[in-house]
Amino acid sequence: MGAACAAALARAGHRVRVLHRPTRSTTAVSGGHLLLQSKRPGASLEMARRSLELLAEFAAGQEADLQYRRQGSLILAATEAEEAALRAHFTTLAGDGLPLEWLDGDAARRLEPALAPEVRAASFCPLDAQIHPAALAGAWLQEAIAHGASLTSGVSVESFVTEHGAVCGVVAGGAEYPAAAVVIAAGPWSAEVAAMAGVALNLQPRRGVLLRAQSERPLAARPLLGAAYLEAKFGATERAVAFSFQQHPDGSCLLGGSREFAGFSDADVGPIPEQIRECSAGYLPALRELAWEEPLVGFRPWSPDGQPRIGAASVPGVYLACGHEGDGITLAAATAELIAAAVTRDLGPPATRRS
Repeated sequence: MGAACAAALARAGHRVRVLHRPTRSTTAVSGGHLLLQSKRPGASLEMARRSLELLAEFAAGQEADLQYRRQGSLILAATEAEEAALRAHFTTLAGDGLPLEWLDGDAARRLEPALAPEVRAASFCPLDAQIHPAALAGAWLQEAIAHGASLTSGVSVESFVTEHGAVCGVVAGGAEYPAAAVVIAAGPWSAEVAAMAGVALNLQPRRGVLLRAQSERPLAARPLLGAAYLEAKFGATERAVAFSFQQHPDGSCLLGGSREFAGFSDADVGPIPEQIRECSAGYLPALRELAWEEPLVGFRPWSPDGQPRIGAASVPGVYLACGHEGDGITLAAATAELIAAAVTRDLGPPATRRS
């Protein structure tokens, strides 16, 4: 999210400095799903549509480097209850104009032959895609730098500089950085950073476990979700385990889908990795054959109302790009576009300012 905003602001002609603390980044512990059909109708879906347009343009010519491919996605139902829930979600999105196709189990297996016989139905969205999150973030940062941005890595924000009630700078790593605008895009740590500037954000970390493995055999050409993933994502239960899988073109596999409120603890994940593997094998049995690495832990920035925080904050000089829960990769490009437009509108075009 921060890399996307930096690139958009730098492209718009603003002088940009990125303050980056690698240990407080969940990009490396993220799946690269770019999905429309995992959204609900409304602002989130429309932002996702715009993001996928922007990402397709950005990825053109560098698909291999970004491991970007657009072959749609499948949401799968393996039980009667899942099929009923998925059909309701499908009907809602189709009624909102999203191009979807309802598939029976055999049709789904023609698209993805490795699917289990128990898969009885699926929703297919041809517009969906996938990408490598770390590669995307790196490409955005490189674009920002190419447009004059500076990167200061390994520092923590310590405080904000204010004047007449407005933020006009940041202190990080013992150095002060004057700024006409500050964009807070710190994922699940955004509330902590924003509080230093006097901005109250009701965001909580929502922990997820990610499993990685390598497969020489192609298992899936597109992102796969289980229908129960939607309930886990949109609900607010203390702990939920569902199926989320993708395989990159280089054979690397990412398996996840768990959500729980455990603060920022990365310890004691308990039986969740095994539960993820068992749940997932019901959709894709070949996953049992893979040698999974030690589980990784990441955090999603969850808000009680399910809405991201984007745009000018209550304190002048502060802008927010956070609270996207598990949709940060998908919504980053559209969020960055909104941030760049808001900063340019409030500060004026860069060419009209001295700094």
